[in-house]
Amino acid sequence: MTSRLWYRAVFGDALVDACQIPIIREHFAEALEVAGWPDGACLFLSTRHVRGKAVPEGVSAVGEAIYFSPAAIAEVPHLIAVCGAEPSPPPDRGCATLLVGTESDWDLLPRGSH
Repeated sequence: MTSRLWYRAVFGDALVDACQIPIIREHFAEALEVAGWPDGACLFLSTRHVRGKAVPEGVSAVGEAIYFSPAAIAEVPHLIAVCGAEPSPPPDRGCATLLVGTESDWDLLPRGSH
């Protein structure tokens, strides 16, 4: 049985900042290569991390966060720990950018309801 739990590291709240995205991306890709590129193991970047919450005046609702897919967790526990990532729902499809993975990994993200 595979977990459906994603992990999210929010920049500013996490132990890393947005300028470290290329380094995280590189280490993530290297770990997946060593693991043989497990299906569904991917890394997304989101430009919005506040969802359905009131935002205090003067605080931007736009930020950046990286999301580790459930299939990637076993392969990159060191990155999850270093980034201070915490359990989270998956990123919003409309605000996500695939950093590492395949086009089919987009199917892991929920589709908006109409």
